[in-house]
Amino acid sequence: MNSMAWGRGSIIVDGGVISLLVVLGVAIGIAVAIEAYNTLNLIGFGPLTGVIGAFLNIREMGPIMTGIGFAAQVGCRMTAEIGSMRIAEEIDATETLGIRSIPFVVGTRLIGGMLCVIPGYLLSLAIGFLTAGTFVKVVQGAPAGTYDHYFSQFLDPVEVFYSLVKAVTFCAVVTIIHCYYGFFASGGPEGVGRASGRAIRASLVLIIVMNLVMTIVLWGLHPDLVFKG
Repeated sequence: MNSMAWGRGSIIVDGGVISLLVVLGVAIGIAVAIEAYNTLNLIGFGPLTGVIGAFLNIREMGPIMTGIGFAAQVGCRMTAEIGSMRIAEEIDATETLGIRSIPFVVGTRLIGGMLCVIPGYLLSLAIGFLTAGTFVKVVQGAPAGTYDHYFSQFLDPVEVFYSLVKAVTFCAVVTIIHCYYGFFASGGPEGVGRASGRAIRASLVLIIVMNLVMTIVLWGLHPDLVFKG
């Protein structure tokens, strides 16, 4: 699990889940702040960026980018590792020893991935909120009180929990997909490469489809946004 969380000590290339989510938190926070502020400021509502920063990161951007980043950074590594174990007959060796291969190979990675994603995602959200607020209040010079008022008004702990459920679900599905393709890889190193490609394609498609379904299930087709002043 240490390797999954921190990788080989690098930040982006071959990094772990934690470093990946920290980088994504900064990137998403700044990107949302730039687009939301510049758009709202056209009609003089720039400080209302706090509304966008509070619910857009939570409902859509955070879970989607976490799922995609997890698939690209961790999922492909899982496929390559398990595929290499299959090609080298290591999985067959574990079964010969009387160890059930699926719980040993897949189950441990699933549990480890979830243990890394839950605190990492919450940290990513906090960093995204911080960078978005810093950009709007410091770089753009928007009134801090107005931004903080609307941000806190739309920051609902229940929605943070729903967002965490989405992110964990995406990463769990990604883990299962990549472990499946790695477990049944064949054809030598070339086969492992093909398995990784198929796994990442399947993961990306399922993340987008599941995001649509879970957004409708959790928030409905007509979610309410109530302004209180």
